[in-house]
Amino acid sequence: MNKAILTIIVVAIGFIGFAQEKTEAPKRLKYITTAPDGSVAMTITDDTSKDDIKLESANKFYRYEILDPLTGEPVFASRNEGKECTIDKTKLTAGTYNLRLYTSNFVITSTLAISPSSKMRKALQPVGDVVASS
Repeated sequence: MNKAILTIIVVAIGFIGFAQEKTEAPKRLKYITTAPDGSVAMTITDDTSKDDIKLESANKFYRYEILDPLTGEPVFASRNEGKECTIDKTKLTAGTYNLRLYTSNFVITSTLAISPSSKMRKALQPVGDVVASS
């Protein structure tokens, strides 16, 4: 009887352990750029489960540019009115960029790391078993 109970316990633990589905918890990345006086100039929030990035500034800005760090050339730019906007990650490849935010008095610069969009993550996931044939 003890063997049967022990066998059932071991089988149950094995079944529960292997039945767990691994799910990646979304991460919320936050980048804060400070002004020379120490105040917050710009905040970038990237929720990895979403396809957009939230960009907030302490001052109103009228334009922002995302630049390739190697060439300094803009890869994406947009006009804005107000203190916040969203950036669509599906228009950019995952990687590190430079960001310029233009206000009426100054330009704020920061480094921006783009995480893969949910569309990109879905495209990279394997669909099923791959069977090689010759």
